[in-house]
Amino acid sequence: MTSRDDFTKRTIDILGKRVAFHCSNPECRKITIGPNEKGDKATIIGIAAHITAASPEGTRYNLDFNEEQRKCIDNGIWLCSNCATLIDKDFKKFPVELLKEWKSDAEAFIYRQLIEDKASQKIKPGLPFLEADIIWTHGDRSNRGYSPKTKSAIILGQDLPIIFWELNWNYTITIYNNSKFDAFNIKVEQVGDVHFEELSELNKINLLPALQNIDISAKFRERIEATHQEADKLIDKLIPKQADGLCLKISYQDESREHSLTTFATIVNGQFISKRNG
Repeated sequence: MTSRDDFTKRTIDILGKRVAFHCSNPECRKITIGPNEKGDKATIIGIAAHITAASPEGTRYNLDFNEEQRKCIDNGIWLCSNCATLIDKDFKKFPVELLKEWKSDAEAFIYRQLIEDKASQKIKPGLPFLEADIIWTHGDRSNRGYSPKTKSAIILGQDLPIIFWELNWNYTITIYNNSKFDAFNIKVEQVGDVHFEELSELNKINLLPALQNIDISAKFRERIEATHQEADKLIDKLIPKQADGLCLKISYQDESREHSLTTFATIVNGQFISKRNG
């Protein structure tokens, strides 16, 4: 009977723990340990398999290895019982280099899970993620009558009348669902001291499907006393200076209605910035 260079109990235990008792086959990753019907026992269906065989009759046997090298933890990989059988039945498909890659990748995967800081994730898995953009559509001015400052007699080509103007900046606010998950009951609110003069509302019960968008209209209005040239100069700006500090709160829910999320969209120094809170 040919002797086998089997792993020690300590090596077997460490091999399993280094991958949290998951199969190292990347197409499997099956958990290999769990409860037993007996309260003082656990069921283990994992195996500390040899990468190069423990005996000459085994698969991928390496004549150049000594007993210590065959029993070394570097020569072991943790697999479920099915995958352990598979790699020995079709050894040409599962060479030494591939099994070492499986082992390395499995340990790296578990390590990432171990140190991952869930609180630092910007986007939580399974939750919708909304962002917003403001798009200028057009500006206009309306004559609301002559100002008393206008001269009673105007000489064409020399004098410009001073008029009460109503200036309007018109926008489309597009809300994007930049995720693979539907967003429900989206609500847009203005917070702070600076507000749009007009802001359209969404239905109280609504749905924004994954990777789609929805539009609402908005208008910023200002009344001035000026010449038409001065009025045109102001209306040519896509976002007026008076709009700085405007803030929109966009709240929404996931499909389960268990998670409430919020995106804040603000105008800062003439720029529209959208950022999710949490």
